[in-house]
Amino acid sequence: MKRAEAMLEELVRHVRPPRGCAIVLMECKSTGPTDSNWVAASGNMELQELIRYSEKIAGWRWTDPQIDWSGVKVLAGQRRVVLWLSCIIDGEAIIATAVSPFPAARP
Repeated sequence: MKRAEAMLEELVRHVRPPRGCAIVLMECKSTGPTDSNWVAASGNMELQELIRYSEKIAGWRWTDPQIDWSGVKVLAGQRRVVLWLSCIIDGEAIIATAVSPFPAARP
């Protein structure tokens, strides 16, 4: 069973999303061993990036319906979350992984 963090890294490497585009994997309740225990979401992407993203997610629905969330400590409500985000803050490139999708406000 793949770990959530490793799955996110694999997805980001495969898709190569543009700067400023978030990719999120969020835990969801599964109704059985063949039902998914995760859901993915992303920001806006160009067509080729979106195709790579969609193909990877569709493939995982068959090969990896269940993933291991045990190493994820970040919660959004009751659900565990891993997030990838690349952005520019004050002229500096920032890449965040496995962080809360609801960060504290900057001073």
